[in-house]
Amino acid sequence: MDLTRPKHGADVWTYDVALVDYSCNLNPLGPPKEIINIIQKNIDNVIRYPDDACTSLKLTLSDYHNIPREQIIVGCGSTELIKAFAETFVNLNDHILTPVPTYGEYAFYCQFMGGIIDKTPLKEDEEFFLNIEDLFDLIDRSTKAIFLCNPNNPTSRFESKSKILEVVEECEARKVLVFVDEAFIDFLREGRNGSCVPEVESHDNLFVSRSLTKIFSIPGIRVGYGVGGKELARYMDKTRLSWNVGVLDQFIATELVRNCDSYLERTVEFVELEKRYLYEQVSRINGYEPFKPDANFMLIKVKNLGLNSADFKKTMLERGFLIRDCSSFGEEFSNYIRIAVKNRDLNNNLLKAFKTVSEEKSSSNKSELETTEKISGTGLEN
Repeated sequence: MDLTRPKHGADVWTYDVALVDYSCNLNPLGPPKEIINIIQKNIDNVIRYPDDACTSLKLTLSDYHNIPREQIIVGCGSTELIKAFAETFVNLNDHILTPVPTYGEYAFYCQFMGGIIDKTPLKEDEEFFLNIEDLFDLIDRSTKAIFLCNPNNPTSRFESKSKILEVVEECEARKVLVFVDEAFIDFLREGRNGSCVPEVESHDNLFVSRSLTKIFSIPGIRVGYGVGGKELARYMDKTRLSWNVGVLDQFIATELVRNCDSYLERTVEFVELEKRYLYEQVSRINGYEPFKPDANFMLIKVKNLGLNSADFKKTMLERGFLIRDCSSFGEEFSNYIRIAVKNRDLNNNLLKAFKTVSEEKSSSNKSELETTEKISGTGLEN
């Protein structure tokens, strides 16, 4: 089996210089200050094995979402749940349907289990929204599951709950499972009402995963969770690692969820303001074609700069910024980059760097054109 692990952002560890990391889509407010107190309060518990059932965290999540705790599974980040889903339900030669571009771990773990990936393209002329008619045309008797990321990574596109449920209900009729990844949904004003978590009790084919690491800006603390029908959750719970979530991770996640309302409200207000500002400002710089973001990150086409995404990443590294090169989502995205939404000062610094690159490329292109014209004028081009 020849499988290559998906590439991701946040690879700051590979560089020897300090970088401003725009490749990782975390809460720009930073981690809640309470984390330090939670760690100090519970540090003595590191001598114990974690609660394998994550009882306290599940009870807290059950109260937060108003769903039975038996339908909740907790993982070492939401990526473990993607792996558990594939290990539980994907068999050799099962067909798995995913949009393109989207998070690469869906295809990776399904292929690892012998699944065959079918892809439905998200089209630029449709603003990268999901075309459900195209999706339905690809479903046949060999289709085992569909993966949807909402909001989608890297396009930042959010689909309405009614649209997602249309997919779920059509798939339910065709006996196809649906995995909905809502890792970034808490960054949206409409995220709470737009979530499919409340729908799992009425749709046996639906599983919804959530991430705590992104919204609380704690990627070094690996906690995610999923919600599904009781049978889905029960089967998936058998495939996870024992003691998969550490002691401190469980205490931190439990306390943060219990006291998250004001933090989430501040986050939504902050992200709403900054993503609008970032989009408007990038739109004004020559050579960049940003797509209006729904979530806390933005997709940008850089083709008109005369740079592909890999070269643009190198150029930005020289200026102290790490951005996400989207060529790993497929060759057709080798002219796209993704940037996170951060605070105003950092965003302004990034915008200055973007403008400098634009001006330098414009000047370079002009010089090359003048040189070509001079050579053409002397008849030396041959």
